[in-house]
Amino acid sequence: MGLFDTATRYQHKAELRESKDEILVGELIRGLSALGWNPYRMVADSDRQAVGFKVPDDPVISAYSLIVDRKSGSGLVSQKLGSRTVLGFVAEIHNKVVDPDDLATMWRTDLANLFKLPVAGEVRINHQLNRVVARTHHLVDIDQYVSGTQVNLGALVEWTYGQFLQLREQLAPLKKG
Repeated sequence: MGLFDTATRYQHKAELRESKDEILVGELIRGLSALGWNPYRMVADSDRQAVGFKVPDDPVISAYSLIVDRKSGSGLVSQKLGSRTVLGFVAEIHNKVVDPDDLATMWRTDLANLFKLPVAGEVRINHQLNRVVARTHHLVDIDQYVSGTQVNLGALVEWTYGQFLQLREQLAPLKKG
């Protein structure tokens, strides 16, 4: 019975880790919705959740996306990460008009991206003709925000909102009227 008990305890820990990221996503949807953000796209897989938001009356951003990428399962990676997960933040703008000068800007940002990893807060900007996307990722300890079924919603939403504002600041100069 010792081996069976060990396997059962491990399975329970994995399920608890996975449910914490689901709690995190749900509370972020609730908190950002309270700020007036409208969730319009939700995708949930066993190890990854993505939520898209539209912000009414924002003249710069077309959409924001939040990605919670849990390295779950029975592998060594998920054991080592514990309650940490990767939060991805994406902001995108759509320009109605593209002029030839935009091609030069696209080349400059593509060259700058060669030396950037959108990890630990570094922002990477990707140009496509009339669409510009900024993204960054953070490794976050969920236990900072979720303890059992209690969530520190204020700090979590404030930090998340700040990450999206940083992406917005990066994209604002690239928005065309």
